[in-house]
Amino acid sequence: MASVPPLIDELRASVPLSGTAAGALTTLPVVCMALGATMVPRLSRRMGHELPLVLVGVAMAAGMLVRVAPSVVALYAGTTIAGIGVAFGNVLVPSLVKRDFQERAGFMTGIYTMAISTSAGLAAGLTVPIENAIGHGWRPALAVWALPALVAGLIWVPFARHPAAVADRRTTAPHESSRLTRDRLAWQVTLFMGVQSLMFYSLLSWLPSILRDNGMSKGVAGAYLSIFTLLGIPVCFVVPMIAARMRDQRALVVGSVLFLAGGLLGLIASPGGAAIVWTLLAGVSQAATLALAFLFFVLRSRNQAQAAELSSMAQSFGYGIAALGPVVIGGLHEASGGWTVPLWFLFVLLVPELVFGLEAGRARQVG
Repeated sequence: MASVPPLIDELRASVPLSGTAAGALTTLPVVCMALGATMVPRLSRRMGHELPLVLVGVAMAAGMLVRVAPSVVALYAGTTIAGIGVAFGNVLVPSLVKRDFQERAGFMTGIYTMAISTSAGLAAGLTVPIENAIGHGWRPALAVWALPALVAGLIWVPFARHPAAVADRRTTAPHESSRLTRDRLAWQVTLFMGVQSLMFYSLLSWLPSILRDNGMSKGVAGAYLSIFTLLGIPVCFVVPMIAARMRDQRALVVGSVLFLAGGLLGLIASPGGAAIVWTLLAGVSQAATLALAFLFFVLRSRNQAQAAELSSMAQSFGYGIAALGPVVIGGLHEASGGWTVPLWFLFVLLVPELVFGLEAGRARQVG
């Protein structure tokens, strides 16, 4: 997902795609993540956690290879396959943390969200250099990212073959629905996840274009996007460990939202003047809120099954909200002819993000 925005202008010219179609392409994985997340709890009850994670890596690798075929249909189809793979992994891992590391939930959630930010930062920062090194346009540069996805899937093969994992797949435990859709706290976690993700994927999709339209080169804009995502390495590692030791997480929510407010106001007022500062503020905020959202799946649930259900609900509805972001931002940009209106739109959305975050950050559990 993070490998596409640095090459979006070349991709639009080659395929070609309008601004709205390009926004749809970058938001398509988010739609798939919303739809795919609804299937994971039932799948994990039938297949456990380890074997599906093998399939996640294989599906993502296959999707990323399909999307570089010389066809608009293949571009969207491959993106869809990879996006569903991401959805399954996103829901399965918080459930694993609840099952195996309940006493170290903050540390393990930090490791997990740090890995997300690291891989996104590498993709954002290295895709353009890879394109320059390989040559032959954007397609080989995107195809390269199938390799780490395949490796990630293969790493899980020994765990899927472990006797405990095999026995888990053969034992189908009775399932009782916790009816989270009727729980107010579950909806607060879900809506915080949704607005946070809308902000993140909107900036992930369009930040390079915002910077390039204000005089930056393609390579430098890609490097700034890499900074935006790589800030998640320290922030995603530290924030969950701090948050897990606090009585509640409302203070961290407030601080994170204020950081993004500063970054957005800076991009509106002076996008070319101190772009590194605005990128740093937005990057810290997005990393912190991402880590908090995933930590809420663990802290606000009572057991592993409930963690999987809360994660599934929050990501299915939440990513459904987030999917609107890149498309709306692309449409507002085309309609207004600039980036001021889209950025003000994101700024206004900080209000519901703060409200839902304050409610989700209170020390309670669903049910």
